[in-house]
Amino acid sequence: MSKPISADQPRVPLAPDAQVKYFADLYQGAVNPDTLTKLTARAAELGLRFTNDELLVLAALDTPDKVQGFLDTHLDYNDDHVSVEQEETAMPPRRVLQTGAAHCFEGALFAYAVNYLHGHNSRFVLLETTQDIEHNLVVWQDVHTGRLGCNAHSTYPGLDGRRAEYRTLNALIESYYPYYYSIRSNDYNDIVLVGYSEPFDLAERFGIAWMASEEMLWSIYYTYIDASVKFRYLNDDAHEPHLYPLVHALKENWIRIDANGQGYVSTRDLPDAAHKLWHEFWQLHTDASKRPQHTASEIEREFFRLTGTTPIDLFDHADDLQWFLAAGYKIEQLLTKHSERSREAAESKNA
Repeated sequence: MSKPISADQPRVPLAPDAQVKYFADLYQGAVNPDTLTKLTARAAELGLRFTNDELLVLAALDTPDKVQGFLDTHLDYNDDHVSVEQEETAMPPRRVLQTGAAHCFEGALFAYAVNYLHGHNSRFVLLETTQDIEHNLVVWQDVHTGRLGCNAHSTYPGLDGRRAEYRTLNALIESYYPYYYSIRSNDYNDIVLVGYSEPFDLAERFGIAWMASEEMLWSIYYTYIDASVKFRYLNDDAHEPHLYPLVHALKENWIRIDANGQGYVSTRDLPDAAHKLWHEFWQLHTDASKRPQHTASEIEREFFRLTGTTPIDLFDHADDLQWFLAAGYKIEQLLTKHSERSREAAESKNA
């Protein structure tokens, strides 16, 4: 879990330079001089410009376990969804150091960048849920044991990182299962973890300049899950991998964009059986903010079997598209594999 904030001692943010200096002073005696020299040289070789204090902190976090310790004990949780007035963020790693805070995605970007600078072969993995917020993991492998661990940042118990103790990725993801209960029902027995993405390399897809950027990383935030990324259901290796439900729904035209640029569920494009179930479900379950019960829950399971998603998830994905479109991104960016977009951009540039 992230650093707890006491109700009687609210967080008092420091100025950016002061926050970084606070971390540098904290790690001054813990950093290995040789590691600092090597990391400084690697950053320069990669064209990444950090301040001396930033380099000291990054050098001190030379193992994924140390990165997790930093996430857990020194970073507050950046709850940018706490209210509609709160400004949403997609902070790069150096802004995380400057603010002393990060949400799940920002914490994962920070962990990936630090591990990358130290030569650890980390990969991104997204946990797939139903009717809930998904979770980013940065998965790594211990070079001595071959076991898998991960970094993660969360305020929920059990959703933080894991030490390298797992033989397979499925086993690692399964360790999250008991803790991933629904925020809709707040019932510890109402588990919403469905599956996980196959690991993918963020640097391979987006380069590395973002690691030392000062700008918000919306381009990564909005497009890192697209048709390139395949998902697997938990404990179901017999089935073919599937696309993220929003991407799948867009490809099948189950979600379309209306004349006002608003996403909506195109029920006429659903498979016939799913179309019938859609209407039956909403006749029984009228509040999308709550989890379905009894017969509605049974209908939901059958709908999922036919489509790989649920009526509530389809509704939520269609509604969430407004933020993606308002930010200036195009549906094609989700439907086209990242490698194909990069090739098309290069060909256009050279034309």
